[in-house]
Amino acid sequence: MKIQFIGVGTQFSTQKQYHSNMVITARSGKRMLIDCGSDARFSLAENGILPQDIDAVYISHLHADHIGGLEWLALSTHFCPATKSPELFCEEGLQHELWHHSLKGGLECIGEKSMELSDYFNCHALSEESSFHWEEISFKLVRTPHVTGTCCNTYSYGLLVGPKKSTNGSSSFFITTDTVFQPELLEHVYKDVDLIFHDCETSKNKTSVHAHYDQLCSLPEAVKNKIWLYHYQPNTRYNPQKNGFQGFITKGQEFLFPLGKC
Repeated sequence: MKIQFIGVGTQFSTQKQYHSNMVITARSGKRMLIDCGSDARFSLAENGILPQDIDAVYISHLHADHIGGLEWLALSTHFCPATKSPELFCEEGLQHELWHHSLKGGLECIGEKSMELSDYFNCHALSEESSFHWEEISFKLVRTPHVTGTCCNTYSYGLLVGPKKSTNGSSSFFITTDTVFQPELLEHVYKDVDLIFHDCETSKNKTSVHAHYDQLCSLPEAVKNKIWLYHYQPNTRYNPQKNGFQGFITKGQEFLFPLGKC
């Protein structure tokens, strides 16, 4: 299993970073796109990946740097007759909002036909904290607070990823997607995985919607030693290795994980 970060930046990223989306490649060669931001059409192309090469998509939440490219992907695969509809994995309430609040306006009508989300994707609505399997890989949703306030609470669904069956030599990792700093909420996840890919704000002004680098520095050394940082602002002044982290992930960087004996 391989995970490649086709982008590592924030909502306001340029071509140098792109949005923080990833591609997981299974042993079978099939690809799952983890979030599909507005930059996806460019970041995928930069890595030689076409829309028809995407077999599945996982959506963590509804911000544009995570779903802004879905309309493009839906239309690109729909109008390619030889391409099967990609699998779409998403928390059930989020999936409803994805169609009615984000995609319906541009995708509802094709000619004289009234379309649904299921006309573009093979949809899998997942319950909170549920697990699903894809290509011998197990995924578990981890709900994390992202934007909180008096008017609304927006959650993002991180992913705990590992082999379908736990075996010797297999590895697991956790992708936070977007989360505020709440270590007590994720303590059990931090402890159980081999590697953590953590979103990390590095701006001088903390926005309160992401874990900030200064906050992550307060984590125990054993946890920081597992963490690779992404979703950061450019030209950061920090030295992550000096502070006990693995480092900042660079655009295009790949990580390989053994699945053990299946």
